[in-house]
Parts: sequence; structure tokens; C-alpha cells
Amino acid sequence: MEIRDLDYFLACCRARSFTAAAREVHVVQSAMSSAIARLERELGVSLFDRSVTPVAVTDHGTVLQAAAQRVLDAVQAARDDVAAASGQVRGTVILGCTLSTGRLDLGAVLADLRGRHPGVIVHLRQSLAGSAGNLSAVVDGAMDIALTASTSLPGTDQPPRGVILSPLVSEALVFVCPADHPRRRQPSVTVAHLAEETILRFPPGWGVRDTVDRVLGPAPSAIEIADYSLMFELIRAGFGTTLMPLSAVADGHAGLLALPVDDPRLRWTLSAAISAGRQPTAATSAVLRALSEAASPVGPGS
Repeated sequence: MEIRDLDYFLACCRARSFTAAAREVHVVQSAMSSAIARLERELGVSLFDRSVTPVAVTDHGTVLQAAAQRVLDAVQAARDDVAAASGQVRGTVILGCTLSTGRLDLGAVLADLRGRHPGVIVHLRQSLAGSAGNLSAVVDGAMDIALTASTSLPGTDQPPRGVILSPLVSEALVFVCPADHPRRRQPSVTVAHLAEETILRFPPGWGVRDTVDRVLGPAPSAIEIADYSLMFELIRAGFGTTLMPLSAVADGHAGLLALPVDDPRLRWTLSAAISAGRQPTAATSAVLRALSEAASPVGPGS
């Protein structure tokens, strides 16, 4: 059984498509199909159900998926140990990112990391399901580290098992409204005031959405916006108001006003998530250390 075949197999599990998986690992589709067929011959079982679209992982494939991940993790750890013995840190780290990292300057973190550890390659990924999707990717091994503003998996309100969260930065959510809003002269707004507003919300799975739903209550018919710039335009036009991290409006936006909210529950906290069940590689540890060193202290006064 070839290690490369296992790598290709895991790419298919993630992509649910031979074509997309081949593109991910930079090989032609015929090479991907041959690798999967070779594994199936060696094991004597079908790993994918090709009669459905997207292709589905069979029960046998699910068993191999977990085993293959352990094998590849062990191979990578061996490479890292050999490199570390020579005083080097190298390897590839898949880092899940959020639309905003608040006061954490991710660009500066990665630039400093490259200067200290040029052998560490960071691939940035962003889940369509937001922070909760990033958490899922850590659980299933698609990401090594994930920045997340959520503490629960998609569709649940429970913290994920097998994930270690390290808080990085935390800040208050503020009420963003048009500059001529009736409450513009108030020093702050309350949750009771917010109940009178048309609050534009971010999509489910986003950390801000989780917090807002928890404090204000769920809103199945809420207008959902997945883009900060569009959100600002709609608020400026009087279409609604919103709640977002203070850092998102700290530089000022013409025609908009940001007011504090008198409720300590309305906070946004960005954490770094890693798997509790996989030993982090030296490269992963280096990235996590760089994130932690660059983060501001987390707490009510931060």
C-alpha cells in the first residue's frame, strides 16, 4: 500500500469528487482514479459509491479514512522529527481562517513566521460554513489549525469533542447604524433597544451569529449577509442595523455610527483550534506559537 495512494484517497474523501481531488493534489484525474482502483484491489472492497453524485464514502472507506489519516500523520511526524534533529522546522500547515481576525494581524504573524521558519508552508483555507465549519475541518483532519469565533459545530450548540481551543483575542460587539439613527446621541444601547431594530445577521455558523442568536434569540427569517462591505452599504442605505466586532469599524466608515451595547454577553472571541486526538507536527506547533505570541490578552477589559 503506497503512502501517496492514501494521500490521494483522503483527498477524494474530502472533495467527494475524483476530478476535484485530482485538482487539489495537482495530478491528472486518471492518476487519481488509478490510485483509488489500486487501493480497492489491494483491500478487496469498494471505498466509494460511484452511483451517486457527489461520490459517497462506503463503510469500508470510512474505516480506511481514519486509518489512512493516522498513517500520514505518523509519516509527517517522522519527517518532522528528523528535521528537528537537524535544528530545522519544516512542513505544511493547513490554517483555517475567518473573514475577520479582529486585532490579530494575521499578515504580520505569517510574515514573521516565514522569517523565523522559512521551511514552514502555510496554506490558508476558509470554510463556507464560517467558524463552525472550520471546527468541523479540524475534527475531520482537513485543517491542522483553525481560527474560529464559534465554540460549537454546525447545527449544534455543543462544544466539539476532541478539539482544544486557545483564546487569542476578544472584543465587544458594537451596534452599527446609520449616522442619523434616532439613538445616535445615546452613549450606548441596550438589548431592549435592539429588540426594536431590524438586525441584519451574519450566516449560521459564524461566531457573531452564534452570539447574537444566543442573546437576542434566534431569527429564522433574518436577513443574512456574508460580506462586511455589503453589510455597510445596506446599513448606510437605511436597510437595517447590525452587531459586529468593534475592530471591524474601528477605522471609521462614512455615514455609519458604532455605539457600545450595554450587555457583557455580546462579545466576539477568536480562538485557535487544534485536534486533541492528533499530535501536532513541529510546523503546526510553530504556527500555533506564533499566533499565541501575537495575540492580545483575552479578558473582559481587552
